[in-house]
Amino acid sequence: MPLKRLKLDAEGRILEASPVAAGFLGADPETLKGRFCWDVVRGTDDFGRPVCARCPVLARLDRGAYEAEVRLRTRGRRIRCQGVAHEGGYQIVLDERRRPKLGEVLYSLAWATQRMAEEPLRFFQTLEVFLGKLRRAAGMEAAELFLADPERRYLILTAVDAENASAFLERPWFALGEGYPGIVALARSPLVTHRLDEDERYLRLKVKEAGYRTYLVYPLELPQGVIGVLNLASKNPEADDRPALELLEVVAPVLASGIYAALTSLGEKQLLEVARQVRAKGEVGVIEELLRSALAFSGAKAAVYKERSGRRVAVPSGLPPVCELAECPTWQGEPLAVRAGGKPCPLVEGGRPRYCLPVVVGGEVVAMETVFFSRVPKPATRAMAPLLWLQRLAWQMVAPPPPEGAGEAAHPWLEIRALGPLKVRVDGEPVPPGQLGTLSWRLFKLFLAHPERPLTQEEIAEALWPDEPAGATARRVPRVVHGLRQRIEPDPKAPRLVQAVDGGYLFRLEAPYVYDVERFEERVRTADGLEGEAARKAYLAALDLYRGDFLAEETFADWAEPERAYLRALAVRAGERAGELLLEAGEVKEAVVVYRRLTALDPGDPYLLDRLAEALKAAGQLAEAAEAEARAAALLAEEV
Repeated sequence: MPLKRLKLDAEGRILEASPVAAGFLGADPETLKGRFCWDVVRGTDDFGRPVCARCPVLARLDRGAYEAEVRLRTRGRRIRCQGVAHEGGYQIVLDERRRPKLGEVLYSLAWATQRMAEEPLRFFQTLEVFLGKLRRAAGMEAAELFLADPERRYLILTAVDAENASAFLERPWFALGEGYPGIVALARSPLVTHRLDEDERYLRLKVKEAGYRTYLVYPLELPQGVIGVLNLASKNPEADDRPALELLEVVAPVLASGIYAALTSLGEKQLLEVARQVRAKGEVGVIEELLRSALAFSGAKAAVYKERSGRRVAVPSGLPPVCELAECPTWQGEPLAVRAGGKPCPLVEGGRPRYCLPVVVGGEVVAMETVFFSRVPKPATRAMAPLLWLQRLAWQMVAPPPPEGAGEAAHPWLEIRALGPLKVRVDGEPVPPGQLGTLSWRLFKLFLAHPERPLTQEEIAEALWPDEPAGATARRVPRVVHGLRQRIEPDPKAPRLVQAVDGGYLFRLEAPYVYDVERFEERVRTADGLEGEAARKAYLAALDLYRGDFLAEETFADWAEPERAYLRALAVRAGERAGELLLEAGEVKEAVVVYRRLTALDPGDPYLLDRLAEALKAAGQLAEAAEAEARAAALLAEEV
C-alpha cells in the first residue's frame, strides 16, 4: 500500500508530499510545498485539544531521537504520525492507527544498532526509543532491558519504556538465578505468566500493585553466554502472548548481537585512542581520558580511578577522597552503588550518588572506578552494565597486572577460561578462534579435556577428522600440532606446553599460566577444609568461577563429556554445601539463588529440587516450593 509520506525541511516545512498523502490531506501535492506540516495536518487528541501546534514528533527528533511518533485525530480519523531524521530534514508518515509490523521493528532495530555504535552519547536514548517501538509492536504496555555485567553475575536494568515507569524502578538489579531476570538468564529459556500478582518469584511489588498481570521475559543470548534479558508486560491477564513471543524470537538474537557489537565497537575505538595517546600523554593522562569518556557516556560529573597500590587518578583533578575502605566488596568483583540503584554498598549509605565498578585484568580485580552523579539517571542503573562492557578492553592496557601472591603468576603467559565457552589469552592478548585455526583450536580443547594424559596420533586424528579413517589422517596431526605451538608456546622451537611423547603428544601447563578449571578445583578443596562462614564464602567463591559447563560450545563432543561431567558434579557438590551453610546462617534468599542455579545445572536430580523446595519454603515462596516438589515427585515416579 502506498504510504502517506511527507518530506520536511529542518524547520518543518513540506518539501515534498506523496500523492496519497496529498489526497488524504485534501490538497494537490504542489500546493502543499512550503507550508508547515502542523498547519496542514492540524491533528488533535481524542478530546479535541491540538497536538500538532507544538509537534511532539519534531521536538523528539530535534532532541536527538532517531525515530518518534504520536497518535492523533485528523479529518475524522485516528492516525499514527511517525517521523525519522532524513537528509538534513525529516520524513513523516501518516498511517492508520495500528501496531508496527515485524519489518518496521527490524528496520528500526537496524537504525538503533548503527546509532548506538556511531553516537555513543545517544546510546541510552536510542535503546529507549527502540523499546517503545517493540512494546507497541507486541501490543504491550511496558518493555524493559536488563544487561548482564561482563562476569555474568548480575542482571542490571539499563532501559525501560512503560506507562508506569516508576514501578519498574523499584528493583533495578538481580543476581543470577534471582527474580524473573535472573531465573531466565540462568535457564536460558523464556518465561511467561498471566498471573503475575500470584507469582512469588517476581520480586517487584509495585509492578504487581500497578496492575500488571501478563509478563514475558526472553533471554538475549550470544555464543559466549547471555548478555541480558528483554521483558514485556501488560495489565491485561488475557493478553495473547503468542505474537509477542514470536516477535521476541526474531528480535532478541539481533538485539543481543547489536548491543554487543555496539559496545565492542565503542570499546575498540577507546582502545585505539589509548594506544595513540599513551606516548603523548603518559599513563596518567590516558587514565584521565578514559575517565572523561566514562563521564560523557554516562552523564556523570566526576570519576576516580584507584589501584590496590593506592595510586589514584581523579577527574576533575581536585576531587577529594570520599571512600577509602580497604574491605570494600568491589575489590572482590562486586559492582556496587550508593543512592544510584544497583546492588547497595553495605559499608556506605550516604553521600553523592555513585557507582563503584571493578577493573578486572587477567580475571583479578586490580583497580576500582567510581563515577559520581549530581542527578541520578533514570533508570538509576542505566549506565552501570554498559560502562563495565565499554571500558574492559581499554583498562587492559593501562591498569596494573594482578599482584604477586594472588595464587597465580603475576604475568601469566597463558590464560585459559574453559568453564563456559573457551576463551584464551596469550601474553595478555586475546586469541580469537579464527586466529588459531579451526583444527588447532579443536586440538587445544582436546588437550584440555584430557589433562596430564598423553594422546596418540590416532586418538587426535579420530577427534579432528571423525568422518575419515584415523590411520589415514594420523600423518596430518604433526602439522596441526605445529600450528598450535606457533601460537601458544613461549618458544615454539623449544616447546614446553605441547610435548612429543612416544607415539603421540602430551599437553602440560608449565609456562606461567592461569587456568580457571584448576582455580575452581583449588577453591573447592580449600572450602572442604573450612567450616562455618569461612567455608560458605569459599564455596560461593568457587561457584563464581563456574560460569558454565566445561567447553560449553562443544555440546555434542563425546571426548569432552568425562571432564565436563566431573566438573559439573564438583560444582553441584560445592553448591549443595554452600546452600546448606546459607540456610544455617538464615540467608534464605541467597540459598534459593544457589539451589536454582544447581537445578539449572542438573534439572533431572530430584534431590536438588527437594533442596530448592526447602529453601523456597524458608523464604515464604510456597507456591514455587510446591511446584518444585511436584517436579521432584514426577522425576522419582519416572525412575520407578
